[in-house]
Amino acid sequence: MAKKKTSKNIPLPILILIYAVLLFAMYSSLSTLALAIWGDSVMGTVDSYHNRLDDSAADVNRSRTISKGYWFLVNGKEYRGYVIYSSDEAWPSLDEGETRSERIRYLSVLPYVNKPAMLSEFSEMGEGGIIYLILTPIGCLLLLLLVIRTARGGKKKKSAARKPAAPQIFEVRSDTYMFCPNCGNKITKGMAFCSSCGTKIQTNVPGECTACGATLPEGAEFCIGCGKAVNSATSEPMEPHHVATPAPPQSGAGLVGFSDRCHSPEILAAAEKNKKFSIGCMWILVFVPLIGFPVAGLLMDDFPFGEALVIGVGIALIMLVVNLLALQRTKKPMWEGIVTNKFSKEKYEHKDDASKTYTEYTTIINTDAGKKKTIVEKDSGRHMYDYLSVGDRVRFHPKFGTYEKYDKSKDRIIYCNVCSMMNPIQNDRCKRCNNLLFK
Repeated sequence: MAKKKTSKNIPLPILILIYAVLLFAMYSSLSTLALAIWGDSVMGTVDSYHNRLDDSAADVNRSRTISKGYWFLVNGKEYRGYVIYSSDEAWPSLDEGETRSERIRYLSVLPYVNKPAMLSEFSEMGEGGIIYLILTPIGCLLLLLLVIRTARGGKKKKSAARKPAAPQIFEVRSDTYMFCPNCGNKITKGMAFCSSCGTKIQTNVPGECTACGATLPEGAEFCIGCGKAVNSATSEPMEPHHVATPAPPQSGAGLVGFSDRCHSPEILAAAEKNKKFSIGCMWILVFVPLIGFPVAGLLMDDFPFGEALVIGVGIALIMLVVNLLALQRTKKPMWEGIVTNKFSKEKYEHKDDASKTYTEYTTIINTDAGKKKTIVEKDSGRHMYDYLSVGDRVRFHPKFGTYEKYDKSKDRIIYCNVCSMMNPIQNDRCKRCNNLLFK
């Protein structure tokens, strides 16, 4: 009997339940922090109170489960709230019609967000409770992203299983051109070998020679075009001895024009890798101040926690916005233009009660769309200022934030568009990152 294949996808009801739990935990922690920092307080009325003994030997504030209902007035309008929490308090339950006064914290802009003051003030929480409230949203967010990624991965596998995978040797970028899987050189459709590195492109086709592509007669053991054995078991015919001659050096004619290697699978993979690295750095720059400043506020007596939390959240938001804008720029299309002007200027900088002189180098590029682009460099970092000349045509690659020159025939160096490393013009790959140079 055949074994039934089980599905590894998360059922939709379970997925919705996980999302709801994680989002509620994030809301609960963030709302409590907001009430502690920006909340106002008012005397409210508790009209329902119950406590249940769970474990008399439990840790501190874990022995009983408390449920409490209350209401309060803000600007003449009544708002209600209800909380359930663990505590050691053992107030007697309220009978019908009996009430008790208690201080309530609420957000003035949204009074529906409220809690009893004993649950939303830093002085009542303790250091452990404050750290828990800070780390909970971060942990829930990471878990939420993990669940979303897992769910998307299941959908991709399911759709991939429906379509039979076709074997591919290289990626086709258009109907007319392909790219060599070894060096990324542009290859016309139908070519059997790369004209740049000699790598074989096409797979064996029945009835065609694997060496020259000539059509073979039925039953032939040797190619009628080049004489190569059709089967590997057949011995090769004797050939006259030829002296191997070195390949001629690359001429300047092949260095005029923008490179097609920016579309090769290897370069596209490098761009995706750079994007993932940038996203990782972005989250580090966001989480370090978000966690570091509140922790410093807990450990340093002269640094109030509320002030530290506000500063940490502010810096984290600034880092998030700056990095998102940088990532958005990488999605913009490539543009081309002409270098129209270059100039340098001496500038002064005051820092730590000391003045410093430096030289600022500016390169002006007018794009084909009529926009003005500026490259500003300082002192020894004047790479594009020295590399580009007035009148040069250039292309900007936003995926890497680098420039490519149209005419490289007179240059002795070439910059890697992936890592910006300077390379000799005769190199085909970057000596630092080993990616293809745009030639």
